Amino acid sequence: MAVELLDATNENHRGPTVITRVYDPRARAAELLSRFSYAESFRKQYDEKAVEFYKAYVGHRDKPKIEGRSNLHIPRTYEIVDAIRARMVRSFFANRPYLDFLPLPRQGGTVEELLLRAEKAKIAAALVDEQLDRNQIVKKFYDFVTSVCVFPAGIMSVGWRFDQRLVKRKVEVPVYQLDAFGNPMLDEAGQPIIERVETQIVEVPYTVWDDNEIKNVDFFDFWPDPRGQDIDSCRFVFQREWLNEEQIQDKLAVLHEAGIGMVFPLNWEEVRSTGAPEEGRYERLTAVGITPETSEGFWSPDDERGLRKGKLYEVLHYWEDDRHAILINRKFLAYEGDNPYWRHQKKPFVVASFEPLPNEFYGMSVVQIIHHLQEELNTARNQRIDAVSMVLNRMWKVRRSADIDESELVSRNHGIIHVDDPDDVTWFEFSEIPHSSYTDEQIIKIDMENAVGTPSIVRGVDPVRQETATEIVTKSSNAGIRFDVKIMLFEALGIKRLAMLMDLNNQQFIDTERLVRVFGEEAGFQWVTVAPHELVGEWDYRPSGANVDPGANKDLRREQLNQVMAAVLSTGNPYIDKYELTKMWLESYDIRNVEKLLLPREVVEQQMALQQQQQMLQELLVAGRHQGNGRSRIPEPPPTSGLPGGV
Repeated sequence: MAVELLDATNENHRGPTVITRVYDPRARAAELLSRFSYAESFRKQYDEKAVEFYKAYVGHRDKPKIEGRSNLHIPRTYEIVDAIRARMVRSFFANRPYLDFLPLPRQGGTVEELLLRAEKAKIAAALVDEQLDRNQIVKKFYDFVTSVCVFPAGIMSVGWRFDQRLVKRKVEVPVYQLDAFGNPMLDEAGQPIIERVETQIVEVPYTVWDDNEIKNVDFFDFWPDPRGQDIDSCRFVFQREWLNEEQIQDKLAVLHEAGIGMVFPLNWEEVRSTGAPEEGRYERLTAVGITPETSEGFWSPDDERGLRKGKLYEVLHYWEDDRHAILINRKFLAYEGDNPYWRHQKKPFVVASFEPLPNEFYGMSVVQIIHHLQEELNTARNQRIDAVSMVLNRMWKVRRSADIDESELVSRNHGIIHVDDPDDVTWFEFSEIPHSSYTDEQIIKIDMENAVGTPSIVRGVDPVRQETATEIVTKSSNAGIRFDVKIMLFEALGIKRLAMLMDLNNQQFIDTERLVRVFGEEAGFQWVTVAPHELVGEWDYRPSGANVDPGANKDLRREQLNQVMAAVLSTGNPYIDKYELTKMWLESYDIRNVEKLLLPREVVEQQMALQQQQQMLQELLVAGRHQGNGRSRIPEPPPTSGLPGGV
């Protein structure tokens, strides 16, 4: 079958060009499914590890082989993951704006052009900042970092969603005064006379979403190229999502309207009769004792198109840098064409690992690094509890011929054991728990802290032993250096790519003017109207938050700012912006809306200028008195308009 597809690989052409390719959809679907099997066989090696690490994170323990033995999970892994996750999220998304865009210099460009483009970059960054906030980026990034810390990799997708619906709204409708013939009566200006205004409920089209959309992709819903080393070097990737009929048809309608590929007709009766496995989520939940629901329930056709709104279908997206295909239930090819994101021409995903391994797609997670230490900690604690139980609940030796009721051997208050002879019942001697067992547990915990750079002061808990201020600062500084490197990796692999994909999507899809909230230097903001052509450009994408807090906690940072404030005020250093320093000092005390406490910068500058003028006049008056005593007079200075009272 000959179909017209669009090719957007020509960099010198702004729009896609039409070419013709001839192939059979069924043969193409079989080819893609064989490629999927190739990728699936590679990822299966990591599935068992991912489930094992997930069990360690949530604290699931299999039933003990010997009944009655202690089987506790000590949530040390969760404590460490939570500390790392909190610092990661706060480092990037604690304050607005989240991102800064800097213009990249062009060959043959001028300084004036670069400064002009800097203003455009600021507006483009503000738009992406608004979209991040609308996507609830704090929650999305929180889940993303959780995946990075638990699984071999965390994945986010960045796409564009347009959703317009008919919604009911109350509108005011004028009722005109009518004459005897039923025609509106006119006033002196020839306008209809309004008798009253009524409120009516009408259906109007409303754009629910027309922006970038960020989603967290489950580790078990993503299959990379086995030969790939990172997302860009992968020749292809597969991503799975679950959609109902209406959502699939809406997605295919958008792709058909875009005209960049071929949408193939689907026989929905045949599609409904097929199913697809959901191995990843099923394996993960059953491993922790939860049985997921795999049936769809009963959904009868409820509209003229015969849609079953609740029935879900597996949708496999096949991505190359310049290609995109959609498979339904691993059998039906629904779409084949060019990558719809022709502006960036990349696979629309952000992938990161906590500890990247050279030339490998998957890296090591936090849970993997400390997994064996967590098992050792669980074993040591459970063994100690069992030993204590054996000491408190003794074992007994009972003479075979003795008539002893075994229920009387259970430890209880004021218990009595009836014996005929004192030697009928004797207990086994158990030694007390050695103190070294408690020391071993502390060593294990310290090993876990050292493995991932999370000492107690960083996690916000008291250390096991008393430490000097020098030790605390040294540990905090060392942990800060290690964490700083992780932040640099996240910035390069995650945040910059996320900003790039979102910005280039804005350049491609936004075709009308928009209002953008631009944040200023004083934490205020102003609304700016931006046209589509003002977003076009090439930028260097940077997070605006600090890489890492130099202090291990807020108290240490507050103490540092107190010392800096004292030094600046005592020396009067003219090279320090005291206004910004005061602002940082107040913020270290977790005071919100600091701007309401501080005077505007313009007022402060006027007060400083006024003080300088008063000081100069005072010096002139003192000099005049000294010269007057020496029988010499100087003319009095004229009144200064900037001073109160004309002094």
